[in-house]
Amino acid sequence: MSPPDRSAVEASPAEADSPSRGLGNNSAKPATARRPAPGGSLLPREHGAYAAVAFPLITALSLGAPTTVQLLWLAGCVAIFLAHEPLLIMLGERGRRSHTALGARARRTAYGLVPLAIATGGLGWWLAAPAARVALILPLALGALLLRLILTHRERSLPGELLACVTLSSVVIPIALAGGASPRAAIIAGAVWCAVSALATLTVRATIARAKQTANHRRLTYATIAFSAAALLASFFLTRANVLPVLAAAAILPFVLLAVAFSVVHVHPRHLRTMGWSLVSSNVITLVALLVGLR
Repeated sequence: MSPPDRSAVEASPAEADSPSRGLGNNSAKPATARRPAPGGSLLPREHGAYAAVAFPLITALSLGAPTTVQLLWLAGCVAIFLAHEPLLIMLGERGRRSHTALGARARRTAYGLVPLAIATGGLGWWLAAPAARVALILPLALGALLLRLILTHRERSLPGELLACVTLSSVVIPIALAGGASPRAAIIAGAVWCAVSALATLTVRATIARAKQTANHRRLTYATIAFSAAALLASFFLTRANVLPVLAAAAILPFVLLAVAFSVVHVHPRHLRTMGWSLVSSNVITLVALLVGLR
């Protein structure tokens, strides 16, 4: 899940609709072309992405006993995560100035991290049990689709962001299985993290769209509410069918409540940081509910 980014809402609705945009020289350039080069850091900029990676991995490691395969796949996940920003810089997604200033470093970093991810992932595959090997196919397939969106400059679209959060959350299943967790616990944990991260992404997108008064802000708000209702209904029926433990089903509640609250209450751009911390707090509650409910 990408966090609320203040740069995404810096332009006010009046500025967005101003006739001067698209006229003249600098005002007509894309935001990525006008954005100054960063201060030399190749770390991911979206702070919420750290939570999107950390909490599913903590869940996977906590459902079983730590193993060599888990540690290898954990190292591979971290390497891929850290390679993401250099890859975006190489492709020019962070603007021409960043590409010029950091392109060489980004290339060297990516060329080091990607082989590391392949090596640790491949060795883990070789050592893993058959069930964990099969489960690893899911995040690999999703990751391949995500890479295609990155290469075609569509990662920041809504489908791209949803695919990214689902890909990050799906690694719970193979890593949990590699630690000896039951298939049921691994699949439930992966499904819950996929659902809540997708819901968080929709909530953030809808909030930013409403702050900017874009044409699709109502549609995003309705989609967020509909997704929240569908997640609640699915949890209710799966709990009644004894598929989901009660606490595991309740793990989505913090995100549903936040999604509904942010859909009703207008969030000013200056409060986006508070919104981000609210989502992180919901991650903590979801993590605790999953670990207690699945053990």
